[in-house]
Amino acid sequence: MRAGRFRGNGDIEVVEVDTPEPGAGEVLLRVHSCALCGSDRDGYLNGSAVTPGHEVSGVIDEVGEGVTLAHGTPGVVYLVGYCGRCYCCKANLTNMCIDKQQMYGFSDDGGFADYVVVRADCFLEVAHEIPLDHATALLDLYGTTNHAFRRAGGASSKSVLVVGCGPIGIGAIATARAAGAGRVVALDVAPYRLRLAEALEAVAVEAGSTDVEQRVLENAPDGFDIVIEAAGLSSTQSQAISLAAPGGKVVFVAHNPDPVEIHVSTELIQREKTVIGSEYFPKGEFADNQALLLSGALDPAAVITHRFSLDDISDAFGTFMSAKSGKVLVQP
Repeated sequence: MRAGRFRGNGDIEVVEVDTPEPGAGEVLLRVHSCALCGSDRDGYLNGSAVTPGHEVSGVIDEVGEGVTLAHGTPGVVYLVGYCGRCYCCKANLTNMCIDKQQMYGFSDDGGFADYVVVRADCFLEVAHEIPLDHATALLDLYGTTNHAFRRAGGASSKSVLVVGCGPIGIGAIATARAAGAGRVVALDVAPYRLRLAEALEAVAVEAGSTDVEQRVLENAPDGFDIVIEAAGLSSTQSQAISLAAPGGKVVFVAHNPDPVEIHVSTELIQREKTVIGSEYFPKGEFADNQALLLSGALDPAAVITHRFSLDDISDAFGTFMSAKSGKVLVQP
């Protein structure tokens, strides 16, 4: 089969390798689509010991011992190979498993290949009515963002600001709209992504413009009920807190290795703002997310803007890194 080898410095080679065989409790998935994510940047820039790609959809081609799933079953791959034993897993918070066994596309081979082997309990079956390219949206695009809004108590009738309009930010706009948010404002530096945000009925504000916070607050003079921070910079995370309303909730969904300065007295105590971390989504939320797609409340068609073959994966990453795309798919 073909698989992407990430050599670093943006060099991706598609090579022929042996097709893996599923062991006990595993399935071999024939990959239909694998979406690109901002967290793939590390492998793209620094190289990877495994095949990246963690937003995978496909059909079961072969099963290992003890697996009862049928050949041809469509589904997606749950990123986290959770242990099932730790405090988080026992609380059904598989996204936060303390003793992760696998992280597909990071510690173990992922979906930028013709086939991938995953644990059967990390294979999430999807309804046949959902196209497999759209099914990838049930993972990071909508799974992560729906979980963020659940952490914030729901977006219905709330004013929402989304800081950073990469794929997660765009997904947050769509999920806020589906939840019935009163007003959604999008903040980013990339003109293409701001136009995409406008197409999803958000008010778009260019982050590099003068008086940017004043322009944002024209849409919510007292600040926003919910702020989703999806840029992952210390400066934008501080900005997100400042733009929240008194009593507002700020949800960080983008990882940032650097510290963030928070004025505890004036922001958290006197204004009673809440800062929340949100990581991926628990496996148990998948059925509800799938129901939103089946109902038509969420439609990935407008968000998935580019598709590339596996042989053209370098072009896929070039498009994604240019910030002139929504969700980008590689389809073997």
